[in-house]
Amino acid sequence: MVYLLFLLLAGMLQGMMISLNGQLGNYYSMFGICFFVHGIAAVLLILYIKLKERKKIHLRGVPPYVYLVGLMGIGIVASSSWCTLAIGAAAMTGLSVIGRMISSAIVDQYGMFGVKKQAFSWKELPAYLLVLAGVWLVSVG
Repeated sequence: MVYLLFLLLAGMLQGMMISLNGQLGNYYSMFGICFFVHGIAAVLLILYIKLKERKKIHLRGVPPYVYLVGLMGIGIVASSSWCTLAIGAAAMTGLSVIGRMISSAIVDQYGMFGVKKQAFSWKELPAYLLVLAGVWLVSVG
């Protein structure tokens, strides 16, 4: 439960920073925002591990591709900040959601990164179409 609250708080803080930066016309540099947003998440994660779990933090013993997540996150935040300025926060968030849904379906379909394979179900297609329709409605306005 605490873990879910942590994720919710981190996501809300990141979303607010991306939206505010876009609304301010990218007043802050995209890379500055990226590091600030990821800094917030890192501090919250370290506090959670230290205070709640009472564990030492180890950086060894994980697959090398795990460290690419930070770089990918910086790219996501930078592009999100730019897209928010260009197309608006609602359309950018919708595109982000549909992009994550599609990439998750691909990862599940082929069992990438060691996850259990799950075949794509055509029953999921209406959810994808609804999100795309929502992005279209917000963009066309």
